[in-house]
This record gives sequence, C-alpha cells and structure tokens, in this order.
Amino acid sequence: MSTAADVRLDPAAKVPMKVNAFEAARQGNTQLLPLFPYQGAGDIVPCVAALASDGKGMHIGYFVHTNAVDEVGVSFGSTGRIRSGDVFVGHKSHGVGGDSDQAFFAVLVITQRQFESGDQPEGVTFQCEKCATELFRYDFDGGLSDEESRGDLLPLPSLKGSNDAAMMLNTDEAKRTCKSCGHVTQPFPLHIWGWGHYMRRTGITSNARRALVEAAQS
Repeated sequence: MSTAADVRLDPAAKVPMKVNAFEAARQGNTQLLPLFPYQGAGDIVPCVAALASDGKGMHIGYFVHTNAVDEVGVSFGSTGRIRSGDVFVGHKSHGVGGDSDQAFFAVLVITQRQFESGDQPEGVTFQCEKCATELFRYDFDGGLSDEESRGDLLPLPSLKGSNDAAMMLNTDEAKRTCKSCGHVTQPFPLHIWGWGHYMRRTGITSNARRALVEAAQS
C-alpha cells in the first residue's frame, strides 16, 4: 500500500486512490482542500469545497479567480444556482463565493490538471462590494515542480496565493478603499474559507515529518 510519503518520493508510486468527498468536506480545514497527495507537474488535482449562506446577510466573501488551466466542477449536493449533479467548466477568470439573499449550500469537487512544465500563472482579484471596481489583484505561480511535490509537504499554491492575497487586503485599509466611489470594503472573511488554518497545519505537519525523518536517521 502506498502512503502519501511514498508518492512524494517515487513518481512510480502514483497509484489510483479514492476518497469519499462528503467525508473529506466534513473533516476538511479549508475550502479547495486537495483530496490526494498528487500536486506536481502534470498531475490531476481534485479539491473539495463546502460553502453555505444563510440568506440573511451573512458575509461569505467574493473574489475573482484567474487560472491558466481549466477547472472542472462537480456538485455532489447543492441548492440554489448550482444544482446537485451539475458538471461545469469555469471560465479562466471567474467569480468565487458571493453573498446571497437566498439560503444555499454546496459540496463541490473542483479539479484541475497542472501544467507539465513552466510557470502556471494564477491570480486573485478583490472588488469593491458596492460598485465592483477592482480594488486589488495578486498574481502568483500556481504550479509545483515534480521535485517540489515529492519533497517537503508544501501547500497547494492556489491556497497559499489566495491566503496571501486576502491577508494583504485585510491588513491594508487603503487596498479596501475604492478609488471610484470611496467605499471601504469589509475585510475578507478568512475564517469561512479556512486558508489560514490550512497554511498553519501544513507548517506543523511539515515540521513533524522532518522531525520523524531526522529521528529515524539518528
């Protein structure tokens, strides 16, 4: 049986794996949680997300995600605009999240295939919540090389980049102040998206894995 460590150290160990999307969503600490340990060049990367709104003004956040690779979404159960069983391919630049005056929930699996080589441009854009003028855009490389993905436990670049962007927005009121209408957009609700929790736990588990390897070699 191959373990997550094995597949990072040996490309030949990338055997087919399976996971229950509902269980992964229930236990996940972040939106867009990678379901398998394959995140390197050319890998197919399915990720699960679980979003909901109470329809009573709950602020769940909205941003525009720009990706160089296609993202295929499958709804494993949802209400509202996305129906249970829907399969869709998003535009390279597409909105994510969004407040709603109607209650909804969705458990989705979003899958992308990483570039075989080279940079993989990706970006996150935040807009004025009043007039939709662009407030701030953060661009980053969304790819990991095979060597990186087989080495230390690195975060999925999409999650790290999104977290970095939201942190920069939240800690700088000037970035949240619209140059068109002057409105100050409220901070992005990172506690709902979980990116910071994912980054913290990735750091902890990475340190723990290194400690185990060092103990085994001593």
